[in-house]
Amino acid sequence: MPTIDLNGAGLYYERTGSGRAILFVHGMCGDAEVWADQARRLSDHYTCVCYDRRGHSRSSRGEAMISDSLHADDAAALIEALELAPCLLVGSSSGAAVAVEVALRYGHLLRGAVFSEPPLFCLDPAADRLLLRDVVPRVEQATAAGGPAAGVDAFFSVVCPGLWSMIDDERKNRYRANADIGFTDLRSPSLEVTAEDLAAVAVPALVVAGSESHPSLRSIAHQLAAALPDARFVELEGSGHVTYAERPDEFADAASSFATEIDRRTTAAQGGR
Repeated sequence: MPTIDLNGAGLYYERTGSGRAILFVHGMCGDAEVWADQARRLSDHYTCVCYDRRGHSRSSRGEAMISDSLHADDAAALIEALELAPCLLVGSSSGAAVAVEVALRYGHLLRGAVFSEPPLFCLDPAADRLLLRDVVPRVEQATAAGGPAAGVDAFFSVVCPGLWSMIDDERKNRYRANADIGFTDLRSPSLEVTAEDLAAVAVPALVVAGSESHPSLRSIAHQLAAALPDARFVELEGSGHVTYAERPDEFADAASSFATEIDRRTTAAQGGR
């Protein structure tokens, strides 16, 4: 699969299917492969593009300082370079935070967005403190004892226990290999947004949460949905944080139904043309 040079980095991407475009944005330590199962489910009706964010797996890091804003610039540049607009943008975890920034600054490139549990702690500082209390000591202890890969294990065991219990070591090693950029992302400038900012998002959105996810992440998902002017909220029963992997059928059904809804609305607004 090809690599394209954008914003000073070479971004690896995979493109399958045909129809209106969906761009998937992965979360911490992930890469394009984490979305392969969703792309298989949706590629009969949509052009599905998955990519490695800069510094992850097959994409180069470049020289610019890593931030959510830079990742959003990359996603927007990829949409334009691959002529995907107006596309449906689907993001999970930190990838969903990137997707929120794309919707805020590059909404003209989108026809809709799916945000699965973005860690927008700026919306709820108390939730941030609660999650940090659970995560930081475990990650610090594990990293000190076993290095960055052990830190990844500790992080995912707390934040994504459902995913971490269901995948094998080969798949875990893909996340572990991205430990450096993953923790760089955690320490880098994150999206600072208010409910008033979110009220300006001009594209329809679907906010997804898992019923078994960390209370902090569920709280933020609810607040995000309430702040967006045109949002639906769906909670996937029995799922933890990584909704698309833990409940793949339900996630694909929700994303597909949402895409169909916004496409019908667009057609109706154009007078059925």
